[in-house]
Amino acid sequence: MGRGTGPSIVPITVLLILLSSPSLASGGDQNAEERDIEIVSTIPHNQSSFTQGLEMLGSSIFESSGLYGHSRISEVDSNNGEIIRQTEIQDSYFGEGITVKGESIFMLTWREGVVLEFDISNLSIIGNFSFQGEGWGICYNGEHFVTSNGTSELSFRDPVNFEIEYTKVVTWDGEQVSNLNELECVGDKIYANIWMDDTILRISASSGKVDFFSSPLAITSTQGDGPEEVLNGIAFDRNSDSFWITGKNWTHMYLVNFIIPEETPSPNENSQLPTTISILGAALATSLFAFRIIRKKKEPETPNFKDSPR
Repeated sequence: MGRGTGPSIVPITVLLILLSSPSLASGGDQNAEERDIEIVSTIPHNQSSFTQGLEMLGSSIFESSGLYGHSRISEVDSNNGEIIRQTEIQDSYFGEGITVKGESIFMLTWREGVVLEFDISNLSIIGNFSFQGEGWGICYNGEHFVTSNGTSELSFRDPVNFEIEYTKVVTWDGEQVSNLNELECVGDKIYANIWMDDTILRISASSGKVDFFSSPLAITSTQGDGPEEVLNGIAFDRNSDSFWITGKNWTHMYLVNFIIPEETPSPNENSQLPTTISILGAALATSLFAFRIIRKKKEPETPNFKDSPR
């Protein structure tokens, strides 16, 4: 068709390519995927535990529990949920996240600016670090301690002196995510709970971007009646390539997998192409075509609990 004699088919082709290609439609910046939760097994959980952190080592789950006057670290049998041993810490400390490095477990404290080092063999305190600000979650990736403080920022710390070497701001579909809490390092990924939100994120350690999220509502809806009894605690189980998750004062721990949802193709999927072409052609013919790409993301709530126990 000659120039000026009618609409060109090229715009239709280009637009169809854009509509069929998520990476092109989003400017090459892929949005985070949503993953489903598959429950592998369940064990009882000590309901008195105000869970702040989980770590898996061998067949044992190490758990930190918070609150002033009640903070402790426990070793739990992953086969039956029974407590093997535990150590309480002094009443002036509010225990937070934990991680394992070598033969030691490191526990953050909330507002005390202290990291406690425990000997795994007997759970005795053998050392400590000092740091500035609040302590929420911690994990060790083999190179750095990674910590959270309730903001959208993760700090990567020297494992020898605990000094910050650099930070990463965590973004979810381009928006910063605050209230990052319990952390778990697995390779170059960081799994994180969001405080007061039934959501688990997987974050790229190199970019700070969330690449998938999962909301285990089928589990959280059966646990925790109080406002503080929220999802918290995640530990990678290398024996099963799965994750243990639980929450504050919950009755159970769950071994889960994060799985890609099964897609069921629509029976009329192939019939949509002619309709799409017709609509686009009509829009071009009447010079009324407009193209918009809409991104939708679940925004985590940011409750005002400045002084509430976490």
